[in-house]
Amino acid sequence: MTLSELSRTLGRIHFWVSGIQRQFTLPKMDDMPGTYVAFLRKIRDLENLGVSRERLVRLWELEQSLIRQLHLVPGNEFLHLIAGCSTEANPDRRLLLSNADLGVPLLARDLQPGLDFAAASPRELFGGREMGEDSVRSLGDYRSLLREVRETVSTQRKVLRESLGWEKAVGLSR
Repeated sequence: MTLSELSRTLGRIHFWVSGIQRQFTLPKMDDMPGTYVAFLRKIRDLENLGVSRERLVRLWELEQSLIRQLHLVPGNEFLHLIAGCSTEANPDRRLLLSNADLGVPLLARDLQPGLDFAAASPRELFGGREMGEDSVRSLGDYRSLLREVRETVSTQRKVLRESLGWEKAVGLSR
């Protein structure tokens, strides 16, 4: 899918797509796979539901950090990170934007320290904690931000319902 086709599919101008690519540090591709489109659709929909771009960028940064720290997906390239993005899955176990499976309920209180879903991967010279990464802290930050996103969406959903009712009442839906 080209940038023009993507813009049409998402109902957004090229500048919006380019801005998202820049702010989320997404690769620019000549042919964008369905998972890329699904990822951008999530961003668009969450923005439509009142979630600020700053919050979404922070959420994405935390997801990437958790995916890396817990080795949730093989590889570190963008397409690996969003490989499950277009599949329907249990939202209680999956990260919101990437749809990566955390392996435990997202809002569970406990996470086993040292958890590694890719035990066969090569060992790092220093552990994540020594390098300043702490999966428990990252997960706590993610949960807190996710709660804020859910609250925003819940509030905005009510506003959108009222707007759609008004739109029908005044005959704009023709």
